[in-house]
Amino acid sequence: MPLLTQYQTFFVSPFGEPSVCEELNHFLRAHRIINVEKRLVDGERGTGWLFLIEYSTVLKNEAVQSKERIDYRAILNDQEFALFDRLRQLRKELADQHGVPVYVIFTNEHLATLVKKPPKTEKDLKELPNVGEARVKQYGAPFLKLFNDISSNPHETPKSSL
Repeated sequence: MPLLTQYQTFFVSPFGEPSVCEELNHFLRAHRIINVEKRLVDGERGTGWLFLIEYSTVLKNEAVQSKERIDYRAILNDQEFALFDRLRQLRKELADQHGVPVYVIFTNEHLATLVKKPPKTEKDLKELPNVGEARVKQYGAPFLKLFNDISSNPHETPKSSL
């Protein structure tokens, strides 16, 4: 990934000026923000907030659009895709139960990796990219149970692991 050029800018928002807040929010949504520092200032024009903003040249929308969607049905065989689909169902159940987006639990890429290399232990789950101890402790057990159920009875697909 190429290094991103970083810039700094600032906004001054006097108390009671909603137009500056709208402009600031628009700027924040349109850029990849690295850091925001907020300071109370008292100057000639009155009291208000000074926002110091560090940002990069890559816009958020450009970064999101550059990510290609992967068709896992084309990559995985029928049996693997059936397991992938079951993992997605389990992930959705857990996400609904915990009130979080599905990608917080595992991404589709994580699930495809699990299909190709089924985990046996928490250590196996921690080997997934960007998956740490906390995520494994919070969400790993149902996935390990599902894989354990599959390995103990490979001809039957488990209905639920919750």
